[in-house]
Formats: sequence, C-alpha cells, structure tokens
Amino acid sequence: MTNKEIVLNFYRDVWNAHDDSKVAQYVCEDYIQHNPNVEQGRQGLLNFLKFFFTKEAKHDIQLVLEDGDLVAVHVYVTFNDGSKATVTDIYRLVDGVIVEHWDSVQK
Repeated sequence: MTNKEIVLNFYRDVWNAHDDSKVAQYVCEDYIQHNPNVEQGRQGLLNFLKFFFTKEAKHDIQLVLEDGDLVAVHVYVTFNDGSKATVTDIYRLVDGVIVEHWDSVQK
C-alpha cells in the first residue's frame, strides 16, 4: 500500500467514520504534532479527537499529493453547525505509519 493510500484510509476510517479505535493502526506512539493546539504523541491525538468528534465533521478531500515519505491533503471540512474550514494536512510516514503531522486551517 502506498503512503497516499494509507493517509486516505486514515481519513476514511478515523476522521470521517469518527472512530478513534483505529488510530493505533495508522499513527505511531510517539507521533510528532506541529499543531500547537494538539498534544504530542498518539495519546495527544486521541485526546483531540474526543473533542473534535463532537463536531461531527465531514472531510471532503479535494487533492492529495505524495512525495516520498510525505503526503499532503487539501480538505474541505463541514461541521454539524454548518460552519466550514479549508485544511491542508501534511503527513510524514515511516514504514507505513504516520509519524509526523503539520497543518494549516482557514475558516
């Protein structure tokens, strides 16, 4: 499976399915998070998801680019209150697992 396919499956299985039970399948324990609003590590992501899933967001992927160990995803996000955001996520993968993440969010 390519890094691009892994990231797309991560969106499908975790972000859009609102299922944090599958995070360990995609994200390493010592995951590096560059968003200052999210704690470091897999547990930090899980803590964030508990809050984020209450917003029942739908992620509509517009563009995916893969360059070696990096995958960039441009996403339109729609929340349950009707608000929207445009997000660019960049993931670094090692041996088929997400090890690092950067993002940019526009509301």
